[in-house]
Amino acid sequence: MLRTLRYGEADLIAHLYTRHAGRRGVIAKGARKPKSRLGARLEPFLALRLQVVEGRGDLATVRGVEVEAAHEGLRSSWRAQQVGAAALDLVSRITVEHEANEGLYHLLRNFLDLLDSTAARTGAEGAGDERRGGALLMAFELKLLHVVGIAPQLGACVRCGDTVGLVAFSPADGGVVCSGCRTGGDSGMDAAVHAAAVELMRTPLAELSTRAEEDLPNQRELRTIDAGIVAPTCLEHAGVRPRRGR
Repeated sequence: MLRTLRYGEADLIAHLYTRHAGRRGVIAKGARKPKSRLGARLEPFLALRLQVVEGRGDLATVRGVEVEAAHEGLRSSWRAQQVGAAALDLVSRITVEHEANEGLYHLLRNFLDLLDSTAARTGAEGAGDERRGGALLMAFELKLLHVVGIAPQLGACVRCGDTVGLVAFSPADGGVVCSGCRTGGDSGMDAAVHAAAVELMRTPLAELSTRAEEDLPNQRELRTIDAGIVAPTCLEHAGVRPRRGR
């Protein structure tokens, strides 16, 4: 479940990311009525199995809901919710409606499961801590860019193919740039940030969720990856900018 919107006096529109149909919307009629059994089960972060009836319009009508994963640890942690909400928002805006991507579906399920288990393990203050939550989010978003086909090239200069002296990032060209090819329009990137981005792209989310804090990228590196690689790649190649909670 990505998000919900109130509709009319008592209905609820839910936006989902599904395994076989990609992003789509459904309508739950009467879900906001006090006695409805649907409303409480149509919430962000839940993994659901729905019974729907297809209609003439774009929205299928919900007839039944079964909760597969409630992610209670995630939903009880303010910090974990901030991390999860940023991921769900980007998925909802970077994907095309009714375009299936099974790799993205599994990536999202895995991310939410790990965010939930990490939050449950570390208590109400959140997905471990700000550093761990940031690392999980940046890793998820880099992997998301990969599965939707716009991953930044991090292993070699996008202009000449050189693998040494990578000192900048070019959103327009879609990757890192070496010192010999760098132009005034490229954003500077130091070696530590580049190494952290490569590590987040390559490392499974499950491994990051259990690493010692000192083995994760630091806050400066995470902020630079966010502002210097992830955000400009999303804007340049998908026309969206990731949103961050305050």
